[in-house]
Amino acid sequence: MLPTSRGDGCEQFFGFHDPPFSLSANPRFRFPSAAHEEALSQVLYALQRREPVIVVTGDIGLGKTLLCRTVLERLPRKTFLSVIDDPLLGPDDLLKRILENFGVISAEHAGSVDVSRHELAHAMNRFLASLAPLAAHAVVIIDEAQHVRSDVLEQIRLLANSGDDRGTLLQIVLVGQPTLLTLLAKPELQQLRQRVTRFVSLSGLTDEEVKQYIAHRLAVARETETDSPIPGAHDLARAIAAWNESSRPVTFTDEAIEAAARVSHGVPRLVNVLCDRALEVAFEQRSRTVDAPTVAAAARLVQLGDAISETPSMVEEGRKVSRSGRYLAAVAAVILAAAAVWTGIRARDRVRVVERPTVQSSTPPSQTSSVAAPAPVPEPAAVSGDPGTVSPVAGAAPSPPVADGAVQIDQSFEIVVASFRTDSKAAEVVGQLTDLGESVHQRAIDGWQQVVAGPFRSRAAAEDTQRQLDREGFTGTRIVRAAR
Repeated sequence: MLPTSRGDGCEQFFGFHDPPFSLSANPRFRFPSAAHEEALSQVLYALQRREPVIVVTGDIGLGKTLLCRTVLERLPRKTFLSVIDDPLLGPDDLLKRILENFGVISAEHAGSVDVSRHELAHAMNRFLASLAPLAAHAVVIIDEAQHVRSDVLEQIRLLANSGDDRGTLLQIVLVGQPTLLTLLAKPELQQLRQRVTRFVSLSGLTDEEVKQYIAHRLAVARETETDSPIPGAHDLARAIAAWNESSRPVTFTDEAIEAAARVSHGVPRLVNVLCDRALEVAFEQRSRTVDAPTVAAAARLVQLGDAISETPSMVEEGRKVSRSGRYLAAVAAVILAAAAVWTGIRARDRVRVVERPTVQSSTPPSQTSSVAAPAPVPEPAAVSGDPGTVSPVAGAAPSPPVADGAVQIDQSFEIVVASFRTDSKAAEVVGQLTDLGESVHQRAIDGWQQVVAGPFRSRAAAEDTQRQLDREGFTGTRIVRAAR
């Protein structure tokens, strides 16, 4: 039962206004971890003190770009800003890009301006000198700075020399991976290295912070982003988000969070990738609970399955399932045997009820009344996959014709919403549909746990309910003849 529109359908199903685990560096989703808060505080304090060169380093995926964007939002109004996201620029192109960002030259003419480096540097110095009477200053942030050429870094050092009695007028923030430190240690960059006043390092999330991080992003995704100046608008948005959370919650179990922390090693980007895929898996199962097996399936999808196989809680959970499975198998065998006896008795009684008494007639024996056979029970389609995988169900075959003289049994219909290998998944969907006011029940057929709505007295009534289920996010349902 796969969704027709995985993106919008998934977000609508969980009640999100935005994808909670997007890889975009959106400051709205920034989680104030201990490492990020310390780094942000250090950078903002250094900029406030007009320190010339600040270096920020961290491994891939720790949120360096997000940190930079947060810094941009918190800079004072009298700050001219240039963000360089192309670390491969030459010295002249770097000067042109900075002057363009500061508004000294236009973007249309920046590429065609044919001037010497001396003239570009002179234009920069004149611009910086004009900032002193305004009590303003300028900041240049260079991302992925570990790729910047040595001659460009030397040009950056010359720019950082401009200052007044309050400090430097042009501050440089170099942001990059740990190899940036190796680059700055080169002998030819000793003068730049001596102007670095602050080294800031980012680290990953702790296990407890991974739990808080996931909860934080889920909550933000439910909030309606608003810039309305109306007093109380933001509080209203939060109240609506809280209502949505209580009406359509999605939960990550402790075991799922433990697995996510173990696989990601606390790297926020990997947490995002893993949780985003886990939500997709849960959506395909129409489940609002993300458990350890769901995270394991997501890890396999992003080729991190080996790292999750050794999670202690999952091993213990598997042992518990194995022990309980053996017990349940024995109980199920007894129940199935009793059910078989009961079904046989009911079938014999039904034949006795519908059978008409024999009457004398001139009609040949070949045209004697016959008993109508009951409609077959729909069988689930064969599906391979994980125990929690949803199984599409094939429609039932048409009922055989009723012969003259047989008693006609009224035909009714039901909707097979989903089929699961596990009882807990099916029970969860039954609970969700019951909360929505639908009449549903759960039944076991050939090892599958089916969630069924109905019965309905007509196919039209079943189709009306099927459309309502589609609107609630339960797509891919099947209308079949009701089993008797």
